[in-house]
Amino acid sequence: MIDIKIFKQRLVLRTPFRIAHGTYDYRENVFIVLRKGAFTGYGEAPGVPYYGVSADEIAADLRAGLGSRRIQGLISELISRNIGVYPRFAYPASAGAFQSAVVGLQSAMENKTPASILGIGISGEVGLGITQTQEVPPTSFTIAYDENIQNMVQRAADSGFSRLKIKAGIPGDIERIRRIREKLPEASIRIDANQGWSLKEAPGSIAALERLGVECIEEPSAGTPKEIEQLARNTSVPIILDESVRDIDHLRRYLAEAPSISGIVVKIAKTGGPAAALSLINAARDAGLQIMLSSMVESSLGIGAALPLAPLCTWIDLDSPLLLADNLFTGLSYPDEIPSIQTGGLHPSPELRAFIESLPTFYQE
Repeated sequence: MIDIKIFKQRLVLRTPFRIAHGTYDYRENVFIVLRKGAFTGYGEAPGVPYYGVSADEIAADLRAGLGSRRIQGLISELISRNIGVYPRFAYPASAGAFQSAVVGLQSAMENKTPASILGIGISGEVGLGITQTQEVPPTSFTIAYDENIQNMVQRAADSGFSRLKIKAGIPGDIERIRRIREKLPEASIRIDANQGWSLKEAPGSIAALERLGVECIEEPSAGTPKEIEQLARNTSVPIILDESVRDIDHLRRYLAEAPSISGIVVKIAKTGGPAAALSLINAARDAGLQIMLSSMVESSLGIGAALPLAPLCTWIDLDSPLLLADNLFTGLSYPDEIPSIQTGGLHPSPELRAFIESLPTFYQE
């Protein structure tokens, strides 16, 4: 017997999160719970305003996909045998949440790591927790834009992280980054412009950041592959693509028309789940690209779903639980700046657990 529950939760940020796409005090994410006997799998889908999909739409999409006649009666078989029959979802975030929950449930039922369920080949033991023996890179810590330069500088210094991801693409960004560099001359600084620079201003911004010794720049501008190629060809700073590359078809287009790009950003919610993200990572690696494994604003649950992919990536940006005022799931820590699932695994907080138990079952077979 398997039952499914779907619900929304608001994730409040510690400080307002301003990027080129807007300012946010919270995000509303959708969660799915798959339960079979004593075993449970969880998935998370972030509702991201600038991707044009709300939490309500994601929740409705999950219910529609899991309520279809095609999938009814097959979910238990899918989870038990991995037969590859998946519901059709309108949004990648919906597919990502469901696939993450399936991987988590299979991992618990088979006493294997999520990596081995995905076929990555990372050895480890699973009791109630997960141990990976392949190296996970340290994560960056995100510094959102602040009108007060000193606030940004102090936040960077107080983070304790030696790798910083600084949001740009907003007026005054270069001066803010310069001040952070002066305060932290040894820090590795990664820039995410979120397509905030125009094609006209991007070359000047990139040149200034090159002089400041930044490690890489994400999504400098919204432009055609040929326009992005022009930017990437004229700098020594690696230019990597996030919003522009959401699947393998996008990747192929940029490989053909923008050969100077250095890498891509992969997010399981953007690509449709850990298996889809793994396929994109493998395609990018085969093409000689570097990969940044990242997340949207997600709880520890979303980060845990991405972690099995981390050893395959050059950089990781999996700090979002540290940006939240309250974490819905416990069991993730950051020793030496490396995200790690503690012995005992990830578990909903007592308050969230009680909330989940109070919910009606959406589907049962």
